[in-house]
Amino acid sequence: MRLVTSALILALISPVAFAARLYRFNVDGQMIMKDHVPPEYAQMGYDILNDQGLVVKRISPAPTPEELAALAAQEAIKKARLERIRIRREADQALLRVYSKPADVERARKRKVGNIDGYISLQQRRIVDLTEKLERAQARAANYERSGQEIPVDMRLEIAQLQNQIRESHSNIKTRNMEKVESTKVYAEEYSRMQILLKYPPGTLESDIPLDALD
Repeated sequence: MRLVTSALILALISPVAFAARLYRFNVDGQMIMKDHVPPEYAQMGYDILNDQGLVVKRISPAPTPEELAALAAQEAIKKARLERIRIRREADQALLRVYSKPADVERARKRKVGNIDGYISLQQRRIVDLTEKLERAQARAANYERSGQEIPVDMRLEIAQLQNQIRESHSNIKTRNMEKVESTKVYAEEYSRMQILLKYPPGTLESDIPLDALD
């Protein structure tokens, strides 16, 4: 009974399961057929044929070292791009936490520039005041010299302090002017980015935006 059952099962199995397979290789322009994949041909591309000689699967050749290097370079470029998108998205999200529209950036710029200009005006008035005090102190010192007297130590100290304070104010003005230039540049970049974020999602790279959309 067991033998009959086994025979019946074998009869029901599709003959396709027992179909022989052939492997076709192109070696130096010649077609070679094998019933297995020889180790020396394993890296080559080949076709798998059924018992009727039809291609049932095509195996691509293993990539060459040059192709592997190109694939690695492409993968590195892809990863670098994803990293730029991640950094850009974080920066955009931080920007959107501060501003809701480009006009907000312009208001912030004017407020910043106004504060800097106000500070510079104070320093300029301070320079005028200090310069007047210095001129008076130098005039008193000159009177001492004309009368043949030695200039008092406290007067020399006063003159030196006034000169230092004037130099300090000039330095402060220079620093704040540089800050105004730099902040104006930053605000311009933020304004431009906010205009982009009105149309595109955070993380969008400028290289992915049509040139006419940046005008």
